[in-house]
Amino acid sequence: MELLSLWVVFLLSAFLIIISGTKLSKYGDVIADKSGMGQALVGAILIAGATSLPELVTSSTAAYLGSPDISLGNVFGSNTFNLMVLALADIVQGPGPFMLYGNSKHILAALLGILLSALATLFIVANYLLGLNIISLGIGLGSFVILFTYLVGSRLIFRYEKKNKDLAEDENPLYTDISLKSAAINFFFAAIVIIIAGIALSYSGDRIALLSGIDQTFMGTILIAAATSLPEIVAAFTAVKINAYDMAIGNVFGSNIFNMLIIFVIDIFYREGAVLASVSLSHTVTALIGLILSIIAIVGLFYRSKKTFLTIGWDSVAIFIIYFFGVYLLFQLGINF
Repeated sequence: MELLSLWVVFLLSAFLIIISGTKLSKYGDVIADKSGMGQALVGAILIAGATSLPELVTSSTAAYLGSPDISLGNVFGSNTFNLMVLALADIVQGPGPFMLYGNSKHILAALLGILLSALATLFIVANYLLGLNIISLGIGLGSFVILFTYLVGSRLIFRYEKKNKDLAEDENPLYTDISLKSAAINFFFAAIVIIIAGIALSYSGDRIALLSGIDQTFMGTILIAAATSLPEIVAAFTAVKINAYDMAIGNVFGSNIFNMLIIFVIDIFYREGAVLASVSLSHTVTALIGLILSIIAIVGLFYRSKKTFLTIGWDSVAIFIIYFFGVYLLFQLGINF
């Protein structure tokens, strides 16, 4: 009976995250337009940060509850799921490869995401093989390196976007009836709902894993990650419907960058040592899958092939295959370990 109640809480929390995540994306877009900061830049920072709020709250709560594998699994799992969103968007947008309509400027953000994920993987392996567990102020060395790289990389992206800003992107005929103040207030309340729902999602997911015997790494990487990535799906599909392809792509890569910053926040809440030194080595499998998916997306953006398979691009086909193969691997790891 308790397990059933926990699943109800889990699914209800996921539903609230979908609704609130959609509102965050909408009002974040309004703020980007009304503030004059530009849709391209703010879409990759504000909207990406907004849609990543569920991951932030859920992972932080899981870390505080002493479940580092659920916490980190949510981060890596969300990144891989977000990249699959690009393939799903390819189906929604109609005939022709989705990446064909994307701007190559997104490659810089994608590469930063790859770098951050690779650094996190490196420290997990180093801690596992060498016992490299350097801590300062209760936070591991790996988390500090990720924070520093995030700040430097974000500055590079900001300068690149500013230098190559397309003024046409700043024109937004939508939301003319919504003021900046109203958008900010609604954005704030949607964020509050996500915080509450994220805490409930993390707690119920942790208990479900404990009572049902589901591996915590699998639980965090697949189920919780998929739930907290629902705002990215809604935001991407909404952007595709209005032909805002760059907004959809920028949101995915921007969210993946922000998700890696969450590791530093996780380390603050996790009080049993460095979080990257306390998790299962199986997270490196998820990270590797994410790296492969990111590279496939970059190839699609760079090569810009017009060839399709059943109306979608071959890069999207490859993303689907690699993602589900990764899910199978994690499921097998959960059974065997």
